[in-house]
Amino acid sequence: MCGVGIFFLRRWEGKHRCARRQTRYAFRMSAEANREALRQVWRTPGLLAMELLWRWSFGLGVLGLLLAAWTRLRPLFVLDEAELRALDTSNPVTLASQIVALFEPYAPLLLHIALWVAIGAALLWIVTATVGRTVITRALVRNEMPTDMANQAKASSRWPAHAILHAARVLMLLIPAIGYLAGVLLASLAGGTENPISAAILVLTPFFTACVLWSLVNWVLSLAPLFVEREGLGALDAIVAALNFVQRRRTELASIAQWNGALRTVVAVALTVLGAATLSAGGPLWLRVALVALETLAYLVLSDWLLLARLAAYAQVAVAEPPAR
Repeated sequence: MCGVGIFFLRRWEGKHRCARRQTRYAFRMSAEANREALRQVWRTPGLLAMELLWRWSFGLGVLGLLLAAWTRLRPLFVLDEAELRALDTSNPVTLASQIVALFEPYAPLLLHIALWVAIGAALLWIVTATVGRTVITRALVRNEMPTDMANQAKASSRWPAHAILHAARVLMLLIPAIGYLAGVLLASLAGGTENPISAAILVLTPFFTACVLWSLVNWVLSLAPLFVEREGLGALDAIVAALNFVQRRRTELASIAQWNGALRTVVAVALTVLGAATLSAGGPLWLRVALVALETLAYLVLSDWLLLARLAAYAQVAVAEPPAR
């Protein structure tokens, strides 16, 4: 029995040691893939220009939708003296209930405007992401392909498949929303509103579970356009190919995402500290506000650059694999 136990123990240790070697190998390979992707994006400024163009076009479009909504809602926020006195309280719970009671008669209008803003933002995302990300993905994939394969891929480009995939990413946002609504329903059925801690647990548990599920689904959908361009697949076939790709190269892809996420975190923390130092420094207020605005723009540009580099690293790994068919 001892000999059998030692045999299985050594076998487990061997597998564990092999898994650790594979993880370290994937970690080193992903670090090199990230560095090469950053160099590729740096050498091709047109890719970053297109990334900024479609992302900022979407952002400006959503800002326009919010400004249009504000023109409809602004009269609702003009309060008379009686309403202002009703909100004069230091109790946050009482204040929240008073605000809800104050705007409850306008709930249908608020929901109507919120629905149209959400629909407009979703359509705007689908259009801008389809145009911008398709051009970028096509360039990244064909840059990694041999010349004959790249010429063959030109004849198999499918814009509708890209549009369907981006529309699916928008629809998948319903997963966190459903998780939140399920948590609220559980809290109401359990009477958890009497205990704030229990209510928070009942609401947040299904919500966070749904967010994890959404992140996994969104990851697969974000990789699927690579296979639309690499093999000329339709939307459903590209999703299946991306799912198999994640299963085969999960460790390497996750390591690429971790490297990229760590870099974006460093950039965010550094510029946040710089912005706080700028605001606390002396000098004219307009100058400090202008500097913080420039620092915010710098963060947005660097974040978009790193997100583009992550896609480039994914493209390198995907194109390096032989086609599935």
